[in-house]
Amino acid sequence: MRRFALLLLAGASALVAASPTPLVGQGFGVYEHNTCAMGRAGVTAALPCPDGSAIYFSPAGLAGLSGTHISAGITLIGAQGGFTDDFLGTRSDLKNPLIPVPNVYVTHAFSPKVTAGIGLYVPYGLETKWDANNFSGRFLGYNTRVQSIYIQPTIGYQITPKLKFGIGVAYITSKLKLRQRADLSTQLVPDALRIAAGLPVGTTFAMLGVPTGTDFADGVLDATGTGFAVNFGGIWQVTDKLSIGGHWLTRKTIKYDGDAAFTRVSTGLVLPATIGTCPACLPAGTPVDSVLSPEFASGGPLANGPVSTSIIMPPQGSIGFAYKANKEWTFMADYQYVVWGWFNTIVIDFANAGTPDLTLHPTNKDTHGFRFGTEYQYNSKVQLRGGYLYHTGASPDQFVTPLLPEGPRNEFTIGAGVALTPRWHADLAYQYIKQNDRRGTVNLAAGNTGLYEFSAHLFGAGVSVSF
Repeated sequence: MRRFALLLLAGASALVAASPTPLVGQGFGVYEHNTCAMGRAGVTAALPCPDGSAIYFSPAGLAGLSGTHISAGITLIGAQGGFTDDFLGTRSDLKNPLIPVPNVYVTHAFSPKVTAGIGLYVPYGLETKWDANNFSGRFLGYNTRVQSIYIQPTIGYQITPKLKFGIGVAYITSKLKLRQRADLSTQLVPDALRIAAGLPVGTTFAMLGVPTGTDFADGVLDATGTGFAVNFGGIWQVTDKLSIGGHWLTRKTIKYDGDAAFTRVSTGLVLPATIGTCPACLPAGTPVDSVLSPEFASGGPLANGPVSTSIIMPPQGSIGFAYKANKEWTFMADYQYVVWGWFNTIVIDFANAGTPDLTLHPTNKDTHGFRFGTEYQYNSKVQLRGGYLYHTGASPDQFVTPLLPEGPRNEFTIGAGVALTPRWHADLAYQYIKQNDRRGTVNLAAGNTGLYEFSAHLFGAGVSVSF
């Protein structure tokens, strides 16, 4: 039973480890924190959108932004995909809901050289949800959710007419949830029962006749954490047509505290034969559920209790250029890098003495993103946008699971901005994500035993007003 409790926490920590950076190319992170930027594939390092979203994408972009700007937007994310099992020959589909991800930015110019602002955005607000009763991977996890809110005050400064700098400090509040079933057949018979019945060490419930895939417990981990990160960058206006810029988001530590709760799932099974020697024997017909009762009692390995962990998120940054070819056309490109090699240890602490602590050593890989975007000024009121991006995956081949079945992705975007009045502006965007099919597992002990497929449709809408 301890094995299940440990697996629950290992799954939760793996979920966090796979998606702390706000890049749509990794896990189920989100990069679409502004509709204007989304329309041009998120290319913003050298030329952020003039609506305050530079707070997140490139803090230096606040410098020179005159007046007061207020913008708000929402991205609706519809993910779809599934897992095809090699052995069973069956396909299980994701049951994800349509997920809204909001963003809000406010900026004010205090002088021609200094602009400050504050932004609220949600870099992780997505979910993987599978059928809790029939999905073969439910014993690794059938519902994982990550939700976080970043609140970032930022200041931009015009050092010279050609050089800008910006910096912001983000306060992070994060929630995670993992739901998982436990397969009784794979669990070791508790020592108290095994010794009393005279069974050898290593006896599993499968050896007592329990069939594979017997649900006996539902585990839920809920945890919250907070942390801080620094986001800074610069933009150099090389010529009237060419600008170069970049930003860097520092390492951030999220300290999670929460609870692990275990609910019994009735098996309805009885022992098919007498186990052990009397008077300590378990006679044929003994309900299996009654045998499990001590595991859920106070002090047992499946007793409810607090858990905690601290996770260091790796740094990430981008560098890019923007070239204004003429009055109508602007071309942009960014390169993004996330230093996943710095992420190496997680220690998970159970308050319950009956469940041992766990130390994990993730093996994620550094990732690389390539983004290309363009804008076309159709007329004085309408601006059209488009873009393409490719991003490598962080998860190693040996850990592609239903928690986060991520991989390399190709993404295509289109968008438009419309000046409604001299002060009011609206933006619309659409993005299609096609992840490369990737082999993965629903049983860590069995290795990669099937194929994960994933795609998504994203719709963004935003509005801004300036004074």
